Amino acid sequence: MISPHQTRADTPLIRPLSTGLMLLACVMVMGGVALYMAWPAESFTGRKALFDFQVFHIAGQLAWAGDLATAYDAERFWAHTRALTGNPAHMFWPYPPHANLFTALLASLPLWLSYLVFCGGSLLCYTLTLRRLAGVNYGMALLLLLPSILLCILIGQNALLIGALVGWLASLVLGGRTVAGVPLGLLTVKPQFLPGIGLYLLLRGHWRIIFTGALVAGFALAAATLVFGLRVWPDFLAVMGNVSEHLFEGRYKYFKMTSLYAALFTATRDPQLAMAAQIGFAVVLAGGLLLASRRKWPPRHLLAAAIMSSTLMSPYGYDYDLPVLGAAVALLMPDLELQDRRSWVGLLLLAWLACTTGTLTMIALQPPLPAVQIIPLLVLCATLLVLARRESARAESD
Repeated sequence: MISPHQTRADTPLIRPLSTGLMLLACVMVMGGVALYMAWPAESFTGRKALFDFQVFHIAGQLAWAGDLATAYDAERFWAHTRALTGNPAHMFWPYPPHANLFTALLASLPLWLSYLVFCGGSLLCYTLTLRRLAGVNYGMALLLLLPSILLCILIGQNALLIGALVGWLASLVLGGRTVAGVPLGLLTVKPQFLPGIGLYLLLRGHWRIIFTGALVAGFALAAATLVFGLRVWPDFLAVMGNVSEHLFEGRYKYFKMTSLYAALFTATRDPQLAMAAQIGFAVVLAGGLLLASRRKWPPRHLLAAAIMSSTLMSPYGYDYDLPVLGAAVALLMPDLELQDRRSWVGLLLLAWLACTTGTLTMIALQPPLPAVQIIPLLVLCATLLVLARRESARAESD
């Protein structure tokens, strides 16, 4: 049993050995994927799987070769990817121009080694930022989001890197340091995670951080324009148009998405209604942050709510993006003083359901599949905030 006094800040909720085993599992998955990538395709009887990281690597090769026009042209990129991998899967390259500066560096390494450097470095940075924010209980923050962390590693997505940047930003912002503008500017490589965080900075009056972030982003964009040429901008805008068309035409795996848009689109097949609801939802979330600010929520709680809001405001969010919530969970962890093991197990099951609903839907149902992952995700975010606020209010009354 976990007694109340065991949840003090100096007593970890799970043992260091358990945390080490989780990280070892992540490393083993990483090693297995790298080995699969390095293994010759001729050794397989069927077609090799196409990992998301391979798309990053291929786009980086095109950037290195000065041919980003192919990466940003949907049809040409699909044909190029199919020719290289033999896999007909359709994947876009919708990242802004300055993201190519990073992927071009990754593409200078062999695919398997590039994957290990990218995922291994991301996992290390992610773990260190959670430890900085949550203290000894960072292992519990990792455990709550473990299914999505493993999924992110399995396919080679970038949510661990984005989560590390969000966590780095959070720790610097809470310290009032202007250098927080550096991770803020770097987060523009995936700008859908910025709205809630940006609103938090505005509400708290962190103008120097905002200005520094704008300078960093501007410098990165200028460098990308200098390296890749002015033509990169219309090419990038063209692929973003393709992404929007596919989102409205029902061509994505919506059952793995975490947005209200995906849920309503699969239910109604009406993209206009779904998008209107998504925009309205984003306004409600922004209003909630404003209300919380006026009620003088502690900075850690308000920032956690802002990070949660950022993951929910965009219509385009997948289950593999949920590790970004790690910073929010870590910020709230010192105040999550549940009374017994049953309470923690209940929270863990809710978190794992929020991470795996899309996968469970795919296993249990036949197409067309609903996109209901936003329901447990919303319940999880609300539960974490309510529990943290309750303990904070109790401490203030004492």
